[in-house]
Amino acid sequence: MEYREFKILKKSGTYSELLETYGLANLIDEILLRNNVVGQKITIDDNGFYYSVKSNKEITYEMIDGLQYFPIFKFIVKDEKTVIPEGIIDFFDYPNQKKILDEFKERFNAIEKNKQLNAEQKKQARRDLNAERLSEFGKKIDPEFDVYREMRGNNPYPSFNKMFNNFHQNQSNFSILINEILSEYSQMKVSVRDFNLVDEKPTAQQLYNPNQGKGLNKNKANNASMGNLNSNWIAESMKISGALSMMVCQYVKVGSGYDLKIYVPEFNQTTLSHSKDVLKEFKRNLKSVSPIKLDIINILNISIKFIEKTPEYNRGKIKNTIRGFHSVYQKDLGQNKAVANIAFINTPDFIAYTTKEEGKTWIDILQEQKKIISGIEELGDTIQGLQAYRNFLGSMTNAALENFNKFSFWYSGYLTQALSKEKYFVRPFNVETLNKFYINMDTQELNLKEIISNEGFQAVAKAIRKSTISLQYTPKDQRQFEIRYGLAQQLQNKSKSKADLVTFIGEFVGTYNSETGRYAEKNNGKAPRATVKDAELMSFYQIVDENSSRLIGALLASYGFALTAKENVPNQSDDDSEFDNEENQ
Repeated sequence: MEYREFKILKKSGTYSELLETYGLANLIDEILLRNNVVGQKITIDDNGFYYSVKSNKEITYEMIDGLQYFPIFKFIVKDEKTVIPEGIIDFFDYPNQKKILDEFKERFNAIEKNKQLNAEQKKQARRDLNAERLSEFGKKIDPEFDVYREMRGNNPYPSFNKMFNNFHQNQSNFSILINEILSEYSQMKVSVRDFNLVDEKPTAQQLYNPNQGKGLNKNKANNASMGNLNSNWIAESMKISGALSMMVCQYVKVGSGYDLKIYVPEFNQTTLSHSKDVLKEFKRNLKSVSPIKLDIINILNISIKFIEKTPEYNRGKIKNTIRGFHSVYQKDLGQNKAVANIAFINTPDFIAYTTKEEGKTWIDILQEQKKIISGIEELGDTIQGLQAYRNFLGSMTNAALENFNKFSFWYSGYLTQALSKEKYFVRPFNVETLNKFYINMDTQELNLKEIISNEGFQAVAKAIRKSTISLQYTPKDQRQFEIRYGLAQQLQNKSKSKADLVTFIGEFVGTYNSETGRYAEKNNGKAPRATVKDAELMSFYQIVDENSSRLIGALLASYGFALTAKENVPNQSDDDSEFDNEENQ
């Protein structure tokens, strides 16, 4: 007999079975490695009603019978009082890892408090310190730290110990247990064993089973008990292994406290090794931000890391391989956390590439949009804009552009308002990168490339830019024209019909040309900006006539409140060296 394919039925509608799948894949991979099998490839597929794990190399009974004991997952040292099981030399040392990370945080805080450093020197010092920290990621700093930090909690840790000891205290029967696990997922019968485990029916832990916590595991109340449901030792063991390798745990600051967001990426028709490589790179730069921004930034980051790790891709949309994140929001209640939301966040439907050059273009686009989102403060009505952007990422291609248009209208006003308060960490879009974005979003029906390359559109967008954002980045004593505050809101309102948009742009261009002309008259015919020519305006009217007024208005909101690469943007140097305050629980 041999094993090659294993099935994990989907029952919960959460990431629970996906963790189980990753854990089983880890086990199969380790069995093959310990049998010195060369060229093994473990593939994970989503088959609708179940996940499957396939091995290109067979696992025989002889291979299982010859296995020497090894931990299915690493032991976790919870604190200084934890007794390490006999013979275990490779383990997760939480106290030591926390000490290393705390030292980095202390050095980071010391930079902030150093009055002898100016702002630019502090930025450089933070970058250097962050580079040093990242150089230790995967070496001195465990990539799994965020997960086993949560596993050491009051509820998961005792269960973790029992699952670990199921194997550790039955080392002489190890091959029997492995055979039982593989038989479970391959629907083969196995003989009944004649020894007991430490815990065969463990309580389902909320960390791995988000739908089975207190108050969540029944459709309606049927008794006074609020206890968690029981699981089985095989499923819970695989989930622990899967969580340690493929789960992401991040704190989000809410008021004076910190809630927890858990993410588990769903890969399809890809190898275990490739999935792990992508996630490890993704976890290098985890940052705790507000809830909606965290969803957005994580999807952008995982897409970027996937492209970087997959330079050439011939399966169409990247969503065919990396579908998105299972997400769970846990509300901090003091001693414990309660599941407040269970969701799935889709990878963008519109990202597709085949060559390294096309992939690089998408990385440029996504990196810029990540910087845009990072500058938005998730407060008050900004939630509306962030939700539009999150909907953009998760929508089908045509609907995605609609949501991006909503975001563009909103962001043009938000940017203008932020810059009026000298909040220069709020960034404008880059015109050249916008070109790449819209060309990649183009369809036969929309003709976006034709619109944005139209001389009339470009002239009007430039006039809006020269009346608003360009002036806002110009020192007050050097401004030759008044800033047109409120133009972003007017543009959104007037884009509801073609007649209103044409009238509004005609009036705006008339005023803009008059102001420019008067300045030129006073300065020997010279002006710092060009007028919009009649032919350009007529060309603009033509594209309005041929397309949706709302689409043209949204494109103007994007380009009219963006800057070109040649235009100076002060205080915009990248500084991604913030340290998460992850030890607040």
